[in-house]
Amino acid sequence: MSEDELEEKSKKPLIEAISIVLPPNVSVDKQVKAQIIQGVKAAIALLQESDLLNRDWSFDDILNEPQNLKHLFQVYRDNMDLFSETVVDKAGDPIVDEVTETACGVTLQQVQKLLVSTAARRFFIRNDGEIVTKKQKKKVKSMIFFTKEVTVSKKVRLKEGAKKFDAMRRVIGFDWQLDLLEFYRDHLPYAHLLVLNDDVLVIQDEAAGHAVVEVHHEDFKKVKEAVGVYFRNVVAHGADAIPGILYWRKDLVMSFIKAMGEKAWDFFKRDKSFFDHCTELDNARIGIYGDTLTYIAQENLTEMNRLNLDRLDGTLIAFRETFGDKVNEILGEPMLAVDILRPTVDSFIHLEAKDNEQFNIGCRAAVHSLKDEILTFAAEARKKRVSQPPEDEAENDA
Repeated sequence: MSEDELEEKSKKPLIEAISIVLPPNVSVDKQVKAQIIQGVKAAIALLQESDLLNRDWSFDDILNEPQNLKHLFQVYRDNMDLFSETVVDKAGDPIVDEVTETACGVTLQQVQKLLVSTAARRFFIRNDGEIVTKKQKKKVKSMIFFTKEVTVSKKVRLKEGAKKFDAMRRVIGFDWQLDLLEFYRDHLPYAHLLVLNDDVLVIQDEAAGHAVVEVHHEDFKKVKEAVGVYFRNVVAHGADAIPGILYWRKDLVMSFIKAMGEKAWDFFKRDKSFFDHCTELDNARIGIYGDTLTYIAQENLTEMNRLNLDRLDGTLIAFRETFGDKVNEILGEPMLAVDILRPTVDSFIHLEAKDNEQFNIGCRAAVHSLKDEILTFAAEARKKRVSQPPEDEAENDA
């Protein structure tokens, strides 16, 4: 890699805020909408005649079942050559992408938005109008001066589907969302939707969605305030990092993100006991450790913290250069702290050097000389730990 490439890489930020694209807006008159519907019906008929789509499906059958519509989109994309004469631009040339305007003035993206939105609305309101029994808490008089709270059953008419669709209309329009309609309708609370707003689009699978709604919406608000423009990154990487983000002050949260980039979410997923060992880290040390904080054992962190900033930086560089891809296994081994790191750090504290460069040379040489010993020690420590049951299991056995 050239010096210019290295300089360019050093300038590139470790993290970039995720950007989202809303579904395209569709604003057409009745005549154009009728043309779109007729065109879709013609496409369905052609695919059915070619034995590429279930012949029993009507236009409404496809819109009433989200998975049928998803299948239609896939079959169409796989066989676009069939429509070289019917799906054309204003010049009469075949359309081979989803952003070129068709002869009637809309793009295939807009057609998709219209169909997905229609299917979503039908799915959302499917149960509206049904009479269901809901349990509600109600206060009733108990004796003369007192009241008590009781649970009562009340019959109500469902109208939630239409209300939820209206709240989400703006963000629904992509074919991948057809797999998430049930989650949107039945499992995504309004309180979370209000916090997420357009950021709901970074949730692209049901498992991630359920992880998100398990977090209280008030905690989501706090996280959004703490991470600012990186809120979408948090949601996209799952909700496991949220308790860790809430542990720290806002200024320190941003320091960790700046130092680690996308790997910060792995750091925030670590347990509270490790965070307790990080509370005395200042911005300078956070910057030096960087993503080492995603894997270093707390025992090893305690030993490393005895070094001043310059010697800490040199030591970490020496470990990374010496162990390469295995450095996370080495510094993540807690048994390394007492037998290896403690005497090594002691020697580095007292190592005489006229400047940082001289120290770094001596440090690299010392760590490299210990490479085989450290690799052997770490391997044996792992074997020993695997062969021994955890303390709580040992106590139960006793």
